[in-house]
Amino acid sequence: MSMIINQSLIAKNDVIVVAVSGGIDSMVLLDQLNRLKKRMNLTLIVAHVNHSVRLVSDEEYEFVQTTAIRYGNHFEGIVFPKLPHARFHEEARHRRYEFFYDVAKKYQANKIALAHHADDQAETILMRLVRGTSFKGYGGMLPETQLSDIVLIRPLLNITRKTIEIEMKKTSLDYRHDASNDEDDYTRNRFRHHILPTLEKENPLYRQKIIQFATYLQEANALVERQANDFIAHYLLIESDCMHFSLSKFNQLDKIIRRDVLKRTFDSFTNNQLELSFKQMEQIFEIIDSDKPHATVSLSKGVEVSKSYDILSFHIETKITNDLPILEITGEGDWQFNRDTFTVTTQKPNINHGISLELWYNNLDLIFPLFVRTRIEGDRIKLGAGTRKIKDLFIDLKLPMTLRDTIPILFNSNNEVLWIPGIRTADFINAGEKVIYVVYKRGSSC
Repeated sequence: MSMIINQSLIAKNDVIVVAVSGGIDSMVLLDQLNRLKKRMNLTLIVAHVNHSVRLVSDEEYEFVQTTAIRYGNHFEGIVFPKLPHARFHEEARHRRYEFFYDVAKKYQANKIALAHHADDQAETILMRLVRGTSFKGYGGMLPETQLSDIVLIRPLLNITRKTIEIEMKKTSLDYRHDASNDEDDYTRNRFRHHILPTLEKENPLYRQKIIQFATYLQEANALVERQANDFIAHYLLIESDCMHFSLSKFNQLDKIIRRDVLKRTFDSFTNNQLELSFKQMEQIFEIIDSDKPHATVSLSKGVEVSKSYDILSFHIETKITNDLPILEITGEGDWQFNRDTFTVTTQKPNINHGISLELWYNNLDLIFPLFVRTRIEGDRIKLGAGTRKIKDLFIDLKLPMTLRDTIPILFNSNNEVLWIPGIRTADFINAGEKVIYVVYKRGSSC
């Protein structure tokens, strides 16, 4: 009997969860893997999902279970309550993959085998061309991908449906036909029934040509991802509510690499909960290429991307309020301001993290209270013979706009600026014979 699956995806002693619906494709996949089971010492777990969509779903569940037992394999099945028609495929797919992953963890499996084939690949790529997707997405499905710590394999991906049907007839395999695949209710079915037959007439080898197209894109994407990952590893600075990098470094990359850096940064910032569209990506490029030193674009769910001089930052939209937080420091100890910490002590600190200010005095009672807040319009700091607007100082230092309104400033009780940590110290703080230390440790504010 012939072997049609990609055996390079399978290794000796693999523990494989096989996703089996009961249709031709998955039944052929299961049969092929069972032929390898003894020779390669495979452990196979048949996993079946009943979505409660059709009247025959229960019978299909029993059929797959019986087949698994006949092959001498483990069986795991689940019955889900019926989903609404709208967005059925997307939610059903999520449920299936979550179930397959749980089964894999239960049996300590290292792989999950899916029965996608060349016709599925052609449908997927054509649908994505029509709907739009990422550069990686246009490459279609991969023979091998990761689902967290489990490997997804598609041993039939380069095999046509016609070849699978021929193999089914040779081996007289029993299977179940899903009648819903004959209808045009779903987009994939319309592509399968109307678009692919037209392509078949133009070129009977269109599937192989689409596989070639996918291969080129997948190989190109692997290069793009390596270079994007290298940039991110070296230049992306990550904080709890902000990610940013240097535009001068970013703009040295080829544009396709820059696109992937933007996508990966957005994915990481949103924890893969949102998708960066092509239109949104173009809006980001617009502010990057703008002559303006400061520009911001609002994306999804309150996420903003801002350019400030050489810095591009991803952050949550800043909401302006009339309540300016003010910290009053009344003595020694640790004091919290937003995510930052100010420590006041008369003992010279041993600083491993943070920076310190030496505040000189004659009468300690006159030092307190000290105050910490962010800047407001009109704030000035005494430097040399005169004073300087903090706003102008920040502009000269080319501090990003997203940073300017979060930098804490230390004031005395006369509302005079004593210290802008890491930036400037007022000239008049050295009057006195004794010293008190103010240590500043920056939290994760961006």
